[in-house]
Amino acid sequence: MNNLTHYNGVRSLLRPGDLVMFWGRSPLSRAIEWIDAGPSHSAIIRQPVTDEGADATICQSTIQDGVNGVQTDPLGATIAGYDTGASIAALRLDDTTRSKIDWEQFYAVIGAAEDRVKYDIPDLVEFLIRDVPILGARVAQGEHKAKMVCSSWVTAVLESCGVLTGINWTEVTPQQLVEMHIYRDFLPLLGNPKPSRFNTI
Repeated sequence: MNNLTHYNGVRSLLRPGDLVMFWGRSPLSRAIEWIDAGPSHSAIIRQPVTDEGADATICQSTIQDGVNGVQTDPLGATIAGYDTGASIAALRLDDTTRSKIDWEQFYAVIGAAEDRVKYDIPDLVEFLIRDVPILGARVAQGEHKAKMVCSSWVTAVLESCGVLTGINWTEVTPQQLVEMHIYRDFLPLLGNPKPSRFNTI
């Protein structure tokens, strides 16, 4: 079980709409991080800590514990059970970005997708082979609203509530989320995360 000291020290600072990035240690995580030169998984804060000892919740598109797709999970428990040796960071939205959020739409989109939008395994496979000569150029990229990988889901939420506009969310990777110029800072939650090109584009 991973140590929650970092998370417990900053969890009260996390707000809905902030992003959480994961650098894992599984073979699949390592493959994604090698290809994209960034984190392998992303999620979005759904509910903040509401009282002493409470846990923030994240909404993510993933496959775990027999559940496939968009789901809400306790962040502390997720960190505790994540890969040994992993790194996790929260990317806090800046005040200008946060002021754009239509909160009614934010929660409506999450509620409508939870337990309905599945994890897009074919899109993950497409991502992994996009750099393969000849084959990669033949990979189709399109928006599939019934299936989304983690970064597509996070981007779709940010677009639907007014933070982002004009983005094909199926093409956004976790690293591209890291680079978006919409954050005030990042907070380490586990390990020693060092987001590259953070908040630069």
